[in-house]
Amino acid sequence: MDLNRKSALPLYYQLKEILKEEIDIGKYRPGERILSENELSALLGISRNTSKQAISELVSDGVLYRIQGKGTFVSEKKVFKGLTDAFSFSAEFKSNNIDLMTRVIIAEEILESKETLEYIKLKESTKLFRVQRLRLLNDIPVALQTSYIPQYYCKDLLSYDLSQNSLYDILQTHFNIIFDHFTENIACGKADQYEAELLKIKKGSPLFFVTRKTYSKNDEIIEVARSFMPGERCEFYFKHGEEMQVELNHKTIL
Repeated sequence: MDLNRKSALPLYYQLKEILKEEIDIGKYRPGERILSENELSALLGISRNTSKQAISELVSDGVLYRIQGKGTFVSEKKVFKGLTDAFSFSAEFKSNNIDLMTRVIIAEEILESKETLEYIKLKESTKLFRVQRLRLLNDIPVALQTSYIPQYYCKDLLSYDLSQNSLYDILQTHFNIIFDHFTENIACGKADQYEAELLKIKKGSPLFFVTRKTYSKNDEIIEVARSFMPGERCEFYFKHGEEMQVELNHKTIL
């Protein structure tokens, strides 16, 4: 571990990048304590404020977490194939042996506005189901997802347990719906009060906003899903220019 004092990069930023790289290559394992601020200062010949700033930013990024009186530790990381690889959000977690919990916030029948129905290519008189679910890993919210589904595809959808079963599994198994393809858009935003309370983050915290439209072979929209994912708990990246993945950084809640 060494810092370049001739570099234009601030020393705290160099230390932050070095620590993150050592974590990425496995020098520090999830749950392992890293060197303290005083230990890093003595090792590198830098001020305690410099090492403190580097560690504080890694804590804010979810890479590290603190335990009062014990030190700073490496956060557990969960990796799964991204939303662009499969129709089912739940299936992506299962395929990577990650235990996903679902809490149903809203499950209701609605008659949407003309603008919304035009957005999902439906006639104005069409009724929809709106299902909002909170996705959690170890009781930590990782996504707030709202799905809009035309009622004529699945008239008694709300009679099924949407907290214990994948929505896509229900639509395929019980309503013989065949999914053909989907499109997905990703944007960034900030959490409002409602989203912040459910996701257990501060109001104004950064969010990924993922909008997915799922189509049948006839190019009819079966579902429009909107997911809010905390920026501090997930990271999107491309693999080989094609495969998108999501990395969820587990943070210990003290």
